[in-house]
Amino acid sequence: MAKIIVPKMNEKERAIFENLGIVLRDFNTPEELEEVIIHYLNTHNVLHLATSRDDVPRSTPLEYFNHRLTVFIFSEGGGKFANLKENDKVAYSISDPYDPTVDFFGAKGLQCWGIAKYFTKNDDPKTFAEVTKYKRPNPLLAKLGLDKMAEAFNFKVIVIEPEKVRILSLRDGIRNAEWRRE
Repeated sequence: MAKIIVPKMNEKERAIFENLGIVLRDFNTPEELEEVIIHYLNTHNVLHLATSRDDVPRSTPLEYFNHRLTVFIFSEGGGKFANLKENDKVAYSISDPYDPTVDFFGAKGLQCWGIAKYFTKNDDPKTFAEVTKYKRPNPLLAKLGLDKMAEAFNFKVIVIEPEKVRILSLRDGIRNAEWRRE
């Protein structure tokens, strides 16, 4: 089960946005907002993953792929795994390029708070095979003969299950709509 929180606007705010050609959407069900979030995840491929240990945060840009709201990351290692070993709570953000001098209301992005787990291909080959089904095809890797690289290395796989997702895209009528797992 999930719930959604959509900020309410007063009439003055609504009029300002409408004068700018922005009609804010109302989401009637969590599933309706989930589909918008999934579309955003499907159309991007880099996130900034925040992990923390001993009150020291770390943010790492990483390529990802997803299956619905669940996000997967292949990685060879790094400090993020030391953090995840101590603290499985993570956050990530994804955004589009933004130039407020061109379109002040053109900001578009997503924030997610969730729980991360990780495993290696060799530790859990069955789950690894399942996860790779969701990997996006990469024509360049195929052209270089590297499309099977994930199967050749003992990658660590980070799996992020969202607890809360907030999305902003005013030009699409979305003003900080929030999805929460219950």
